[in-house]
Amino acid sequence: MTPPELGTEIERDDDALPDNLLGAVTQAGEATAEAIKSGRKRCVAELLIPELWDPTSGAVMAEEGDQLRWWELAREFIERLGAAHGGNVKAVFPDAGVAAMLKNRWPDAPFAIASLDDREPMSADDSLVVITCPDPPSLKATKGLADNATTQDIPVVMFNPRLASGDVGIGVSVRRMRSEFLSTFLTSYSIYPLTAPDGSVFRCFPNEWQVFLADPMAPGRYQLVAQRSARPAGEGLDNIIDDFFGVGAEGEDNEEGSAGAGLANVGKAMKSMQRFMKQLSQ
Repeated sequence: MTPPELGTEIERDDDALPDNLLGAVTQAGEATAEAIKSGRKRCVAELLIPELWDPTSGAVMAEEGDQLRWWELAREFIERLGAAHGGNVKAVFPDAGVAAMLKNRWPDAPFAIASLDDREPMSADDSLVVITCPDPPSLKATKGLADNATTQDIPVVMFNPRLASGDVGIGVSVRRMRSEFLSTFLTSYSIYPLTAPDGSVFRCFPNEWQVFLADPMAPGRYQLVAQRSARPAGEGLDNIIDDFFGVGAEGEDNEEGSAGAGLANVGKAMKSMQRFMKQLSQ
């Protein structure tokens, strides 16, 4: 094997991760467009950045202007996706108030704007429908719009949906409908930073789901420790993390050397992840 020339940067698995929020939005738009071109008619793109988005309550409005910043992020995604996909794009927002505000603010938007409150959110000449941040109360309207689009062979994309939240007071039949509806969508893009330990659950179509954890030997870099066909979560994700740190079934280190080295770097890893999330939120 020929060694790389001096000054040549060696490619790493974590080069797949975005450097900042704009990079993530660009990746999301391009990956989703590629999924649609491959024949997928229903896609989900999600940027689960803690400073900006809570999967349960929605956009985080910690500071003045955060709401507008969030909608500007949505616009960036829709524009990136529309540029890669082509045709007439319809952006559908959660309610009439948001849609009216954004129509007024974005008179030059290269896409049409509607709301889930509209009687007919979709037009005959639409070639792509993007439903932005649908929430639990809009489940029925979201499903109806998606079904209508599918009937007309129009791709549907949900950007940062939170339909899986708000279970209090929701009956079994509604939960079943929601679960069945969400199962018809492919996650074309997802980034979810982990804070303890430092890492990220990442998916960028056509690649599988990937789990990155901080590289104890290279501060600020990440190791690709697992790839899965389904989203790593819950106990499955815990097992991946335990394997990386060499933790056995009873929570003990399997090998003192590798586990000790990994655990000794948790503090550095958390600081590194904080930097990563800060970069993404910029």
